Amino acid sequence: MRRLIPFFLALAACAQNPVVSSSPVEPLSQTAYNEMIDKHTRSTSQYSGFYQTFQMSATLRTTEVLTAEMRQRAHFMQWDQRQFQQEREKALQEASAYSKVFLRFFVPDHDYDDLGKPKTIWRFYLDYNGNRFEGKAKKMTDKFVEIQTLYPYFDRFSTPYEITFNVPMTTIEKGDVKVTVTSSLGAAEFNFPASL
Repeated sequence: MRRLIPFFLALAACAQNPVVSSSPVEPLSQTAYNEMIDKHTRSTSQYSGFYQTFQMSATLRTTEVLTAEMRQRAHFMQWDQRQFQQEREKALQEASAYSKVFLRFFVPDHDYDDLGKPKTIWRFYLDYNGNRFEGKAKKMTDKFVEIQTLYPYFDRFSTPYEITFNVPMTTIEKGDVKVTVTSSLGAAEFNFPASL
């Protein structure tokens, strides 16, 4: 009987401290998510004769997009509500300081696929309310499947970049925004109206 007492004490201790699990985060339906990403995405291709010089798609990461992305990420990472709220709060704090654009970039000549390097030929501008902000690009290092889950139009032939501008997303999403990606190879303009 004395041997069973420690066992029962340990069992009682476990019963007093149950593990409480929070409810899982519900993502948007795949159709609703894809439609929302499409609404905030612009694409272009440029040719020189029959030769394609580049192809780009840009998604303006508004607070609506950020929240939807967090929901999708929370679902496939199986975050609970608490972790989702923490990560969402971090993303929204960043949005109150910076604006970000996801850029799918493809160029046939890999020498020009250097948007995130110090000596790149590419420049990035965001125009809002008569002001122009220069941005910086950073190549994303997430796995292909993670990027494609968040940006369904992304493909294996392209390179993912995040472009950051020193202007709050919470400010610019109230008006018309133009994002320009330009170089000696050519330029692309992406217009995002306030009605998004």
